[in-house]
Amino acid sequence: MTEVERSNIGISLAAIVVSALVAFALSLAWYSPLMFGDIWMRYRDASLAAAPLWKFFLAPLREIVTASVLAFLIVRVRPATFTSALALGLVLWAGFYAVQLSGAVIWDNRPWQLSAVHAGDWLMKTVFMTIVLAWWSGSLRTPTRGK
Repeated sequence: MTEVERSNIGISLAAIVVSALVAFALSLAWYSPLMFGDIWMRYRDASLAAAPLWKFFLAPLREIVTASVLAFLIVRVRPATFTSALALGLVLWAGFYAVQLSGAVIWDNRPWQLSAVHAGDWLMKTVFMTIVLAWWSGSLRTPTRGK
């Protein structure tokens, strides 16, 4: 990829919103009884029935904010390969989300099982959105034979 091609990398608002909403849908599956919903329900402190309806409409905004930050970083870091996009997602998750969640386990006595479910969810979403947004931005090189 030439310097001119790399300087034209950008990520549209549509890419941010679509990747965030797909990540939210993946999260719904993550917390379903088919995956980790039983563990999540066993260790959480409150009933879903007690949750106000506005929380369910506000929840996808977390993914939109995360996708926006990822897009900002991807345009600047410009991961050139699938592996580098994967590594970026893993490093961001470990450096921010996993560290923060470990503090809740250590200092707030959150059950490690609940934290593991949350950590896995955000690992999946962070890596997914990083790879999708890097691809959508055009920063990922298409593999060529013989190189």
